[in-house]
Amino acid sequence: MSTGLRHVRDRYEATPRGLDGDDMDRLKRGDRGCLGDLLAGAGAITLVILLVLSGMGRVGFAWVYVGVALFVGGFAVGAVSQARSGRERQAALESGPLVFGVVLRSAPWLRRPGKRPGRAVVLLCTDPQRRFDREWLERTAASLEARLANPESGADSVPLRALLADEDLFASHAVPKALLAEPPSAGEVYLSAMIVHPERLEGGYLGAEDDREADARDEALDAPTRPPVIAAIVAPERGFIEQAPHVAAP
Repeated sequence: MSTGLRHVRDRYEATPRGLDGDDMDRLKRGDRGCLGDLLAGAGAITLVILLVLSGMGRVGFAWVYVGVALFVGGFAVGAVSQARSGRERQAALESGPLVFGVVLRSAPWLRRPGKRPGRAVVLLCTDPQRRFDREWLERTAASLEARLANPESGADSVPLRALLADEDLFASHAVPKALLAEPPSAGEVYLSAMIVHPERLEGGYLGAEDDREADARDEALDAPTRPPVIAAIVAPERGFIEQAPHVAAP
């Protein structure tokens, strides 16, 4: 385990975890959702159109209140959705297990230093005995990929293959035990798509910690010898996965 991953594990493994600090405050903010923003946007456009038509004498001024109602209603729906989402995110961030996710797919720019977030698909496990076992996770990921490459792997593999193939798809699917070469004794194995933020990665890109260790051993850095690992806080039964914030060395 790299030094950076060890620091993250020391900081966030224990639950319930505190949400102190600017990084965690930002993570627990809820999402407004699409419906509220759609209604508010439609209300704003309707309001402007009706104001113009009212000024031209085409419609009565009372119609303007339709746009106002849509705008205010959309804002209210968004606020309620954000509050509900915030409570769910806070509960997951406080109590969800910290896990290591082995990267199977990632946006190409995440493999080099930068600041642009990108999508990655990771394999993770909620079994307390396996969630930090990188070697087991790597073996499981390699075995699963080989089985998914088989067109006769069955209907259970369809959503998993879609998650690997579709760069715009975000979901979290439990991997059926029939597809696992070494099923865990407890918990589940999940294949999950997530957003990766380079500023939360050691070195600012995927695999930086392995490159640093290889450099210390005077080994070539051109070809990665193992898949990168991301530390994440998860509640996969809710479809929640959030990259853990970076922890600076003490």
